Amino acid sequence: MKSPASAIAKRLFLTPPILPLLIGASFVDGFWSQGNLRTLLNAASIDGIVVVGMTIVMIVGGFDLSIGAVIAMAGVVGALLLPLGIPVAIVGAISVGLACGAVSGVLVTRLRINPFIATLAMMMMVRGAVLTMTDTRPVVAMDATFGALGSSRTLLPVPLLALAIVLVASHAFLAHRPWGRHVYAVGANERSATMAGLRTQWIKFSCYALSGALAGLSGLLLAAQLGTGSPIIGEQAPLTAAAAALLGGASLRGGEGSIPGALAGLAFIAVLVNVMNLLGISSYYQRISIGGILLLLVMSEGIFLRLRRR
Repeated sequence: MKSPASAIAKRLFLTPPILPLLIGASFVDGFWSQGNLRTLLNAASIDGIVVVGMTIVMIVGGFDLSIGAVIAMAGVVGALLLPLGIPVAIVGAISVGLACGAVSGVLVTRLRINPFIATLAMMMMVRGAVLTMTDTRPVVAMDATFGALGSSRTLLPVPLLALAIVLVASHAFLAHRPWGRHVYAVGANERSATMAGLRTQWIKFSCYALSGALAGLSGLLLAAQLGTGSPIIGEQAPLTAAAAALLGGASLRGGEGSIPGALAGLAFIAVLVNVMNLLGISSYYQRISIGGILLLLVMSEGIFLRLRRR
């Protein structure tokens, strides 16, 4: 059994190599400035909420391509409901995300559609719906109190607080509650889990619903940060979340991964993107970089699996 010290060292240097990246980032002008660190932390907090949802879905053996469109839909709904009050906007955005995740869960569990196909279809339908609702125009949400929900300049930024709550709660349920053990069991071997009497379809459904709700929360916070509900945001969210989850030890085969690992993967991706922004690297090249990382991770997982079977 690995010691805690060796596990921490592995996270820092190997999977993913956060510490070497931070050392390299130190040579980038402005990286350690207060303003940049505030921006980095705020962006990572909003992205991290989605990464948690993707990690849980991957542990149960699924995948969720719809989270980017759900982020956009939730942000628009939150902005539209803002005149009715901030609590209504918050509940509405999260409820929309929960509903989208629930539909994906039904497609995967009840209709037995492949998760990639089911969530790809959801992504296209939700994105089309939000573009139709807004006529492709952003919905302005100019409210000081609402804007504070996404601000990084408050004493305790709400996105950071939200991420901390999500991280602690999800880790507690995955690592210390029966539901979490069942999620790992279903992801590792769904047939064995079914024979053991577990409600495998309900467990998978709950993971997709949770992923949708977290995407809804992320979309709301992003809309508060931008001051608008944009129908075109979130396109990179599935790619970034999947890369962070895989870097943190999750697997496309299911049954593997953890919330601390997802946090480590998120930190690596967030710092990498931030450094590229500081260096003035185009967002197109950033997409190429993250896509390349994702491709390497999938390829290395396949190679490792073939070597282990020999």
